[in-house]
Amino acid sequence: MSSQPRVLTVGTGAIGAIYSWRLSKSCNVTTVCRSNYDVVKENGFDMNSAKFGEEKFIPDKVVSTVTECANSEPYDYILITLKALPEIYNCADIIAPAVSKDTTIVLIQNGLGVEEPITDRFPNNPIVSIVAYIGTSQNEPGKVTMVGRESLVIGKYHGAKTNSDEQRQKFADLLIKGDVDVQFVDDVERVRWQKLFWNAAFSPVCAMTGMNTTEVLENEDAMKAVKEVMHDVIDAANANGYKFDHKEQMDNMIARTEATARNYKPSMQLDKERGSPMEVEVILGTPLKRAKAKGLKVPFLDFIHSVCSATNALTLKQSQL
Repeated sequence: MSSQPRVLTVGTGAIGAIYSWRLSKSCNVTTVCRSNYDVVKENGFDMNSAKFGEEKFIPDKVVSTVTECANSEPYDYILITLKALPEIYNCADIIAPAVSKDTTIVLIQNGLGVEEPITDRFPNNPIVSIVAYIGTSQNEPGKVTMVGRESLVIGKYHGAKTNSDEQRQKFADLLIKGDVDVQFVDDVERVRWQKLFWNAAFSPVCAMTGMNTTEVLENEDAMKAVKEVMHDVIDAANANGYKFDHKEQMDNMIARTEATARNYKPSMQLDKERGSPMEVEVILGTPLKRAKAKGLKVPFLDFIHSVCSATNALTLKQSQL
């Protein structure tokens, strides 16, 4: 039996690799790798981080599917860093073979409502929901680059069906042992909405126009679209119980983009350029559904969701040819 906490990372792309690496300082880490499996199994990850330095990260075990872990010693934590694509797969189905009664399920994913499939399927398992602020990429299999700093925001998910306070603190302590910047909040959904103000506005406009953030900032028509979508998403958040100030939030998001995210391509744009499905539902679809459930009209969010959904449908169709 391992004396260290056992972690299974499902979806070991760039973000999964970074946080598996940091957790490996105090944990036994198994990584589920798909497109990068052969390289990582043979050579591990080459990590290059402005904050954490350069290092060869060799996970304790590398597998290509969760099913391979079904009969292993139980995992204390399953860390999900898969792209959130509920229109294509259910993350709960993917992790199910490795979930035991004592497993804490940790999510580091974009968007809104990513917890719901997990709490529906595993109501008795503790859930830790985390919002990541990080710039990292895996431009070739097994080679991960991280620019600048990083920060993880950990908060209570009020839709959880079991108390996770103790597990949330224990997992945060493991991250802190790996020098990760951890911030605590009372309501993680509030942070998810706030991140959406940027992500639901800039990401689809960049993806659909092909412009990076600087080009969008400098284009009057593109910024008109950004502001109209952002206004709708803030409306949706406020209809769901929050009290965000439209002008304050919009000014902050735009100023922060001008200061720290110039010439940047959001992940949604990179996915479109690669011919991969974009995270449309969790970034645009869920806030749209929650707005409509409150009887709120959000025409610009509705429109950009339709355009991005149609683009995703074409991408999926072409990938099957």
